Amino acid sequence: MSAVRKNKLFFYAIAAVSLDGRIAKDSHHLTNWTSVADKNFLHKKLDASDVVIVGNNTFKIAREPLSKRNCIIFTRAIAQERRENENYLYVNPAGVDVVELLKNKNYHRVAVLGGTQVYSWFLEKNLLDEIYLTIEPIVFGSGLPLFNVIPPVTKKFMLASVRKLNSQGAILLHYVKKTACPNFLK
Repeated sequence: MSAVRKNKLFFYAIAAVSLDGRIAKDSHHLTNWTSVADKNFLHKKLDASDVVIVGNNTFKIAREPLSKRNCIIFTRAIAQERRENENYLYVNPAGVDVVELLKNKNYHRVAVLGGTQVYSWFLEKNLLDEIYLTIEPIVFGSGLPLFNVIPPVTKKFMLASVRKLNSQGAILLHYVKKTACPNFLK
C-alpha cells in the first residue's frame, strides 16, 4: 500500500471475483469459493487497516472474521448512524458524511469490502485510491458484479502489480487510481 500521509484518508477496495467478473452468485452467497491464498492476503490487508467498510449483507456473511475489527456497516435500514458495540457502527451513507465521520474517528487506512452497492458507492464518489482484485479460476455464469453504477461512470486506474497466488491459477491484481499513480507507473 502507498504511504498514508497524516490526516489523509486512503481508501482501498479488496475483492475476489470469478473469471466472469462476479463477486458472488447472489447476496447470500458465502465466500467459501475463494482460495486460502486470497484469504491470507485479505487478512494481511485488513490487519494493516484502521477500519473496514462493508455492506450489511456482506457483514452478515463475514461477521465472525470481522468480529475483532473496527467496522462501519452501510445500511439503508437506519436514517443516520447506530453503534452496536465498540467495533461496529451502522451508518446510512445517505444520512451521514462518511468522509467526515472517518476523519473524526481518526481513521486513515480504510478497507472497502463490498458488496456491489458499497464498491459502487465508493467508485461513484471517486474515493477509491487502490483496488486489490483477486481473480479466482471459477465461473458462476451469473451473479453480482463488482461495480454497478447507474448512470455509468468512468474512473481510470493503472495496473501496479500482478502476482500469482497459487498453483490453481488465482492471481492478484493491484490497481492504483490514475491520479494517485507514482511517476514510474504513468
